[in-house]
Amino acid sequence: MRRIVYVLLAYVLVVSCSNESENKVTDQDVADTVVEDAPAPINAPPYAVEYDQETQDLNLVRSKENIGKADVDDMLRVINAKYEGIKLDLISSKTDTVNLRIADASKLTQEMGSAGAEAYLAEVTFSLTELPGIKAIKVEFEEGDHAMPGVYTREDFKNVKIKK
Repeated sequence: MRRIVYVLLAYVLVVSCSNESENKVTDQDVADTVVEDAPAPINAPPYAVEYDQETQDLNLVRSKENIGKADVDDMLRVINAKYEGIKLDLISSKTDTVNLRIADASKLTQEMGSAGAEAYLAEVTFSLTELPGIKAIKVEFEEGDHAMPGVYTREDFKNVKIKK
């Protein structure tokens, strides 16, 4: 009788150990799951400004970039990467307006010219207002010859043509 009990006990131990190894989750399984569930980071703003030399018009071109679940931080990251020398810092985004600051706006206000400054502000405005719930941006910086601080919406850029 003891022998049967020992055999059954051994069998139960073997079966339970093999089930544990089958159900064991590895670090690689977790890493694969995290990668699959995380949205791909955006690599470019959803809008880019092009200057048409023939017509001398500014055109906003909608990129093929899918913004997915991008947020304000993602958008600022790609804009700041695209425009070295103009660093947008987030102050707040608690309402339908994103509040931003440019500590050193000399490139924007003195070096890009009026068309360049308008193109930059249009691209920033359209890109950030592409995010759900965002209707305007407020940009704080020291006023210069080619750009003024203030609140910007898509309506402020009626002269910029949108190409799809």
